[in-house]
Parts: sequence; structure tokens; C-alpha cells
Amino acid sequence: MDSSPNQRPSRRKGNGIALKSPSAQVDGLGKIRGCALRNCYRPAYVDALGVQGKYCSLLHKQAGQERCCLLCRRAPIEIGHFCSKTCALQARDQAPCLLVVPTTHNTFKDVRRQFKKSWRHTQKKCPHLRAVYKIVSSKKLNDDYEAYRTHIESQRNFVATGNSPGNERRRWHGTARECSLGDTGNVKPCFSQTCSLCGIIRSSFDVAFFGRKTGWGRFGRGIYTSSTSSKSDDYSQNNGQVQSQWKALLLNKVVVGRGHRLTQGDTTLTNPPIGFDSIIAEPGDSLNYDELVVYSNNAIKPSYLVMYE
Repeated sequence: MDSSPNQRPSRRKGNGIALKSPSAQVDGLGKIRGCALRNCYRPAYVDALGVQGKYCSLLHKQAGQERCCLLCRRAPIEIGHFCSKTCALQARDQAPCLLVVPTTHNTFKDVRRQFKKSWRHTQKKCPHLRAVYKIVSSKKLNDDYEAYRTHIESQRNFVATGNSPGNERRRWHGTARECSLGDTGNVKPCFSQTCSLCGIIRSSFDVAFFGRKTGWGRFGRGIYTSSTSSKSDDYSQNNGQVQSQWKALLLNKVVVGRGHRLTQGDTTLTNPPIGFDSIIAEPGDSLNYDELVVYSNNAIKPSYLVMYE
């Protein structure tokens, strides 16, 4: 193979731009530097000035930056957010934990898109998204959630009508933070009994804590979320000794099932009406922005921690 530093890249089917020149390139230690994507043994790209990149091709650069495994960061995702069962199980063994989502990742872009699109308060400027973390929950919490979703799907058959299993949706939830979780470099939930954010990340939502912050609920004793990020922002706050310019929101997976639509509040509710699985509160006489209320802990689980300022 020609090792001339001026050799131009050539196209190879199925691998983007396969480069000929870097095969003889070495790093400062005299070692050949290969593509950073796992299981790729091609040499990394070297430009006309002799500067070596991390990947062998544009295709592998995109795979490494936009859809890489959130644990090893070296292989494209294949199972959920991971490249393999090995990485998925390793992450689960560390649960509950937070995995940094790179700003170049498709997941980051997807969450940012939903955050900005659902910021509907015209009197509040949409803030800048600073960080996104994937929340890895324990096996038990995931199993409980998936069992509930399967149960609702078996009753309602949403998939047959082109919907997601259990009519699953992503919804926002704002709560209190008493630590620096989510700030740059801090991915360890605290153990404070009064830090609601870390409590949810560790143990998911619990309807037993209903009303601890507000003292009441327009639609009774349930777990409240919204499709409107700017509404959930109203409930996000830093308490105690937290000295941070960033605020936190949780983006959650919620099994909506068959939602009962209301425009008037009912503070006596402890369950949705018979034949329904949740309350969909629509803007109307007593509500400016939407709310989704579920009454089972297993109907919801935190999926992402989103930091903004």
C-alpha cells in the first residue's frame, strides 16, 4: 500500500471513505494509531498536513460521535443505548447511575429538540441546554415498569393501531435538587432524604410522596408530568446550599394507556375512572398547560436528566 502522505482517500463500499495514506503513520510513541471505533483495524485518517484524526472514515466518525454506545463510547449502539449485552449488563450492574450523553450524539440532539419544541411559555425565554444524562435504573425498577406496560398493552392493544406499546410517551417532570448532581463532572446521586431529584433517580417515582412540595394536586393523589418543558420548569428548583447556575428536569417514560381527558380539576382522585389508565389534563378553564397524571408507581420511570441554564 502506498504510504505517501499526499495519497488521496479512496471510496470503499460499506465503509465510507477508506484511506490509504495513514497505514504508515505513527504517533509520538512510534505506534500506529488505528481507528477509534471498536473492532475496526484500519488506520486513522491523516489529512494533507499530516494531522491524524481518531477515525478511519467519515462513516466511522459519525458512528463514534452520533450513535456510539453510551458506556464504552467505541462501538455503535445495537441494544437500546448500548453496543452489546456486555455493555448493557455492565451499566445495569452500576445502577442507579448516570451516563453522560455527548453533545454530538443523536440522543442529545433528540432530547434537546423535544426540550426546545415543548418550551411554550412565551414570557420565559427558552434556556440553553447544557447537559443530558441517560439514567440507568435497577433491573427491578425496569422489570416492574415493563411488566406494567405489557399488562396495559394486553388490555388495550395499542400496537395494532400504530401506537407504542402501552401508549408509552415521554413527559417532563420538575422537582427539587439539594446537591450538585448534573453539574459538570458530578454524576453521583446524593443520599439526602430531602433531595427529591436524587430520590427519583435512585428509586423512581413514589406516589407516597405526593404533595410534599405543593401540598395538593389539581387531579388528586398522583404522579404529575407534562409534555410542556416550560411548565415543568416551574417546579424545578435548587434548594439548600446548592450554588449552581444550572437547573434540572427529568424526561421520563410514562405508560399513558387509555387516558381520561379532563379540563376541570378534581382533587379527590386517587385513581383514574374505571376503564382508564391515566388522566390527561387539557388546557381549559383551570389549566393553562397540559398535565399527565398516573396513579401507579410502575407507570413511570425516569429516563434522562436534563441540565439547563
